Amino acid sequence: MEATIRKTIDEVFGVDGALFKANGTQSTTTVRVFERNGDTPAMIDGFVFQPDTLRRVMVWMASGTLPETFAKAKMKRNLMVFGPTGCGKTALISQICARTGRSMFRYQCSEDSEAAQMFGSWKLCRPLLTEEVAAEDQGIIEKGFTGVARAIERLAVSMKRVTGVGPEMTFVDGPVLRWARTPNSILLLDEFDQLPPSVAMSLNGALDGDDILVPETGERVKLAPGCLIVATGNTNGRGSAGGNGGSAALYKGVKRQNIASLDRFFVINAGYLSEPEEKALLQGQVGMAEKAAEAMAKLATSVRGRFLGLNEDAGANGEPLEFTITTRNLLNWGLTHRLLMAMGLDSTNAFKEGLRMTLLDFGSNAERQAVLDAWDNIVGEV
Repeated sequence: MEATIRKTIDEVFGVDGALFKANGTQSTTTVRVFERNGDTPAMIDGFVFQPDTLRRVMVWMASGTLPETFAKAKMKRNLMVFGPTGCGKTALISQICARTGRSMFRYQCSEDSEAAQMFGSWKLCRPLLTEEVAAEDQGIIEKGFTGVARAIERLAVSMKRVTGVGPEMTFVDGPVLRWARTPNSILLLDEFDQLPPSVAMSLNGALDGDDILVPETGERVKLAPGCLIVATGNTNGRGSAGGNGGSAALYKGVKRQNIASLDRFFVINAGYLSEPEEKALLQGQVGMAEKAAEAMAKLATSVRGRFLGLNEDAGANGEPLEFTITTRNLLNWGLTHRLLMAMGLDSTNAFKEGLRMTLLDFGSNAERQAVLDAWDNIVGEV
């Protein structure tokens, strides 16, 4: 997959290119845009790229295409994006791919993850029957495909021994090998801090840009040009959430990662959008009125200030909360408000009922009341 065109930052990401100019000179920074394919994520209209974060992302992306004459030192080609739930970490990477036409191979990490799931494994792939089904067999099939399939599975080994015809084991690439074979692609390791450290260490060779040896087949896979890796997580891999000393206890299953793995990454501490940005998002993507959008964005900021997943001292200004209003919650709240009004609720009650449906019913009575009181105060001020 070759680059098809170079475009300006403004054209690709909708960010003012003037912010990327040095000393008032004309910016020479352009973005390579590739032809979209089946592995390119869909584009989200109106997605907001924060300039400072985008600048870091572009430095990371440039690391995959630096000419050998750039420097003798070898640059990291991996990025870790961590931050609180629902702040747009995964969406950031998917929208980078969507706008540049890159393929994205996503692997959802968990404590049950194994290296074989990421790299690939042997699977039974060849079907036993390759010809059309005879008319006399139609009745059997109509009685249930499941029963026939199970019967075939039980007979498969015996048939192979007797006739030499039957299913065969085929090595099937996992997301890591599919990524490694695809030029200018991105491997997204989602919730990387959920991986057992020993499994995360199996990725170190790929993180270093080395060839991948497939022990099951003996194949040596050389990374295609421009391949990059990004990991996301709610914690920084060292037990801190949100980057502000927040409590990682709310993010169940996260693990402290080996420092040798973490050392291979650039890092971005992601956060929520600012109040003006979220206000604009609510107006543009949900159609909220300006005053309503302003009040909703203010409540989100207030709730986040009490969220234990961001700050250990979250209770300093009121009831500490074990949930927060994420950006996706904020948009869902606005959409729910519109639907509730269409079903007969007045605006005041639609806001509160929508907030309960979106978030509050997860909380305790004290937490619910604290948020509703904050909402009433904000509505009275706006």
